[in-house]
Amino acid sequence: MTPEVVKQPTASASTPATPARTDWGGVVDRLHLPTLGLVLVLAVAWVLLSARLGDYLLPSPARVGQGVVTIITNGELWKHTWASLYRISIGFGLAVLVSIALASLVAMSRHAATIGRDLTAVLNSTSVFVWIVVSLIWFGLTDKAAMFTTFMITLPVLLANMLEGVANVDRKLLEMAQVYRFSPLDRFLNVTLPSTIPYLVAGMKVGFGLGLKVSVVAEIFGVSTGIGYMMNYSRDTLRTDMVFVWALVLIVVMLVVDKLVFDSLSRRVAAWR
Repeated sequence: MTPEVVKQPTASASTPATPARTDWGGVVDRLHLPTLGLVLVLAVAWVLLSARLGDYLLPSPARVGQGVVTIITNGELWKHTWASLYRISIGFGLAVLVSIALASLVAMSRHAATIGRDLTAVLNSTSVFVWIVVSLIWFGLTDKAAMFTTFMITLPVLLANMLEGVANVDRKLLEMAQVYRFSPLDRFLNVTLPSTIPYLVAGMKVGFGLGLKVSVVAEIFGVSTGIGYMMNYSRDTLRTDMVFVWALVLIVVMLVVDKLVFDSLSRRVAAWR
């Protein structure tokens, strides 16, 4: 007798497929529900503390909201936000250009790399208040003081990232450029600079946020427009609610620039690579 072969049951075409389980945890995270819950808790605490401490120490969310509406309708929001962005754009833009120029020298000379690292260490060790005081001495109560302070604070951040990028360039690409007799400038423009762009974008993302904070601090000491000036003016006039309003404006500006500009640049660089 031949042994019977036991056949395994096969899935019938009519057998319904098991429905995919919904990842509710992922849905919660995508909707940022934990963050929204924390914001709600903080808002309730804010209301309770405001009622206890008074509007001078801690203005209520309603008063801050009214202040936001006021600066939007009277045009102060756009005037002072543009003034701050203009100053930081000049100082930050110059820092980007100088960091790229110094990176080109570093890529061509080992001694320049040593100078670049030492310069970055010195600049990182210098307090922001040193540059604010020096800028006021050199440029007085002008826009140039805030621009100079922004430049000196963001330069070491950008330069450190560029030096890291230069150090991590693919050596095989550099050797190939030498085989084809590229000039030092051509090697930098066609090999080194494209390889360091991700490092530059990362440095710009960090540097801009730092530069905006520093620029606002510098505005407190000497100009008549800008977010920092308005925060200081509101403090002098005992309008604590407007201090909160302009602080909120600063946060929103940083978030918008980070998401619309630097996140977009990061995605483009990642896709390009």
